[in-house]
Amino acid sequence: MAFSTHVWLCVCICLGICIPPSLGVPPQHRGWLRLWEEGEGCGECDLQRCPLALHDCPAGRVRDSCGCCEQCGNVEGQQCDPDGAQEFYGRCGEGLVCQRKTKRGRRGRARENPEPKCVCQAQGPVCGSDGYTYPNLCQLKEAASRGNATLRLTGHGPCYSAPRISRAPKDLSNYTGNDIVFGCEVTAYPLPNLSWRKKGSDNFLPGDDPHISVQTPSLSPSQARGGPQRYTVSTWLQIQGLHTSDAGVYSCIAHNALGELSASARLTVLRQMVRVMRGRQEKEEEYFYDDTEEGSDDGQSGDYLE
Repeated sequence: MAFSTHVWLCVCICLGICIPPSLGVPPQHRGWLRLWEEGEGCGECDLQRCPLALHDCPAGRVRDSCGCCEQCGNVEGQQCDPDGAQEFYGRCGEGLVCQRKTKRGRRGRARENPEPKCVCQAQGPVCGSDGYTYPNLCQLKEAASRGNATLRLTGHGPCYSAPRISRAPKDLSNYTGNDIVFGCEVTAYPLPNLSWRKKGSDNFLPGDDPHISVQTPSLSPSQARGGPQRYTVSTWLQIQGLHTSDAGVYSCIAHNALGELSASARLTVLRQMVRVMRGRQEKEEEYFYDDTEEGSDDGQSGDYLE
C-alpha cells in the first residue's frame, strides 16, 4: 500500500512539473490538482481549478471543506462525512444533517451505526402540489429537482385525497386444490376502507365461504401506516383449495370520504384430467376454466376417465 502511494505521488509530481495547471488537465480533475497542491491547507480559492458544476443535484449544491468549489450535496439516506475532517463520502445537501443512527442490540444496548447518513432536519409528512404526500420536505425538494419543476409545498401534513391504487392485484392462474393470494395496496387520506368482491355477486367477500379469507389491517384515524408506506393500507384475499367455481374476476374496492376506486384481476382455474386405460396412465390433459365457462365442481383435484 505504501509503495503504490509513493508511486502515485511521483506520477503527480511529474505531471505537475511537465504540465501547467491550466493546460492539459481536464476540468473535472482540477479539483484533485488543487487539493494536491494545497495539501492539508486550503490556500487561496481559484475557481478555475474547481470541477465542473453539475446541473442535476437533487439535494442542491454545497461548498467543499475549503468553502471554494461547489459540488452536489448528498441526498437523504446517502452516506456522508460527519466531522469535516475528511472528504470521502461528501457533504449533505440543503436541509440535511449527517448523523449516525443508534441501533439496539439483542440485549437492549445502544450502539451507533458506523456509517453516518444524511437525515432530513424537517421531519414529518408534507403535501405537494401534485397531490402526493411526501415523508418530509427534503424528499419533496428532491422530487422537484428530478423533472417536476412546478412541484411545490402546499401544506404540512398529509394531502387530503381520494383513494389511489398504488399496487393493483395481478391476474393469477393455478390448479384446483391449490391456494392463491390476491394483494392490493391503496394510498389515501383519510385512510380508506378496503373490501373485496367477485364479479357477478353483490356480496362482499369472504361471506360465509370457509375456504376464502380476507386480511386487512384494522386502523384508527390517528394511525398513519397500514402498508409499506405512510398513509397506505394493504389487503389480501386468499382462496384455499381452489374449485373451478372460484374462477372469475375479483375487485379490490377502496373508499373514503373523498371518493371510491377499484382495481380488478382475473383468476383462472386449471383442472387436471388424467385418462386411464387398462390400469395405466396413457394421456394427461389440462382444461382451461375462466369466468365465461360453466361447469360443476365436485371438490376433487382431478377427474379420472376410463
